[in-house]
Amino acid sequence: MRAGTSLRGRLVCGVIVLAALGMAIVDTASLVALRVYFRSLADTSLTAAQGRIAHQVRGRPLSINSGQLQDLVPVGFVVVLLDDSGRAVTRTRSADPPELPATVDTGFAAEPITLSSAGPEYRAQQFALGEHIQFVPDAGPPVRVSAAILAESLGPTAEVLNQLLLFELAATGVALVGIALLSLGALRVGLRPLREMAATASGIAAGDLSQRMEVADVTTEIGQVATALNEAFDARSRSEERLRQFVADASHELRTPLTTIRGWAELHQHGLADEQLTARAMSRIQHEATRMQATVGELLLLAELDQGRRLAREPVDLGALAVDAVADARAVDQQRRVEAELHGEMTVLGDENRLREVVQNLVGNALNHTPSDTSVRVSVRGQDGAVELVVADEGPGMDPDTAARAFERFFRGDQSRSPGTAGSGLGLSIVESIVRAHGGTVGLCTGPGEGSVFTVRFSSAP
Repeated sequence: MRAGTSLRGRLVCGVIVLAALGMAIVDTASLVALRVYFRSLADTSLTAAQGRIAHQVRGRPLSINSGQLQDLVPVGFVVVLLDDSGRAVTRTRSADPPELPATVDTGFAAEPITLSSAGPEYRAQQFALGEHIQFVPDAGPPVRVSAAILAESLGPTAEVLNQLLLFELAATGVALVGIALLSLGALRVGLRPLREMAATASGIAAGDLSQRMEVADVTTEIGQVATALNEAFDARSRSEERLRQFVADASHELRTPLTTIRGWAELHQHGLADEQLTARAMSRIQHEATRMQATVGELLLLAELDQGRRLAREPVDLGALAVDAVADARAVDQQRRVEAELHGEMTVLGDENRLREVVQNLVGNALNHTPSDTSVRVSVRGQDGAVELVVADEGPGMDPDTAARAFERFFRGDQSRSPGTAGSGLGLSIVESIVRAHGGTVGLCTGPGEGSVFTVRFSSAP
């Protein structure tokens, strides 16, 4: 993988860019600050030298020639004498003298300024001389001078700044190389868990679902990602296991009636059945076909609910549905005690047919899994913006393992798969799916010898 496209390469480039920007800012600031400091030193030196020269020439008549003028100027300075018109009369010797205009205004003492030259820059300041100062040239008559310009070369300070710049560039380059190497090493170690995670994910994608990410420290970001991925892989494994179990259970549920139908059909086809046996065969075929149709219908309903199919939303009296279910139960099992209790406002928004199926499945579950002398209580209570449906029986109850799997598809408490077992094991799964599709909740409270209490809660209709 190319460094420019890898995460490590991008991180290293980002670190180098940020470090280079930071160093450039620091280097530039230091050079500017040092330049200002050197200018300040030059101005102080100019003021001191100007004071010494002015002290020697002011207050008394003075004629000065080129040699004497050179002796008055400190080393590293240049003096330019100006006549009354501001024209330069003479200047001390310098390899690269400062550049001056043809005439200079001599009416005031200017602040220090910077002058260019063929070589280094100069820091210069103008000051007034006495009224009786004459310059005597080597040839020609004396000329009265009234002002002078004192300039100090900035060449030494410029050389220092240039050397400092070169040093900073070299140090910055070395530092950036060091930072790049250290970043590569640190990122190699820091990103090792990500490489291991990628390898583990590839193994899982290849089919080895037993692999999991190693989590060294769940408080770190990588540890949290590894934990989240492990949870996702565990959820995927559980989902695939449930799917395999679902396919196996559905195949079994459909194979049993199909086998029965095929057996009776072959018996009739081969002419081995008399008139009485043929009638029985037709009855059994019809019974198993009806049973298979019911199972397929339940599977289709669960599939539709899993896909988030929108249900009807209309006011439904949950109490009326409970009364109907109790009446049906009494008709089916006239010896059993089935009671209904209704309290408060019991209207909810939902699909009446699906909600009726919820009540009927819960009541039918109580009838099918408890002895005939067990009483069943169905209550509906509306309060605090919610409607609660409770179906309770006084039967044998369930152990914790059975209760934990009660809402699984095709699960039966006795684990029986015989053709004679009542129900397909989808009733409670359908109840849970319909309740959730209506934005409600369903719960189970049970224990061995304590009976079973199913509680369904919906929001009240506005």
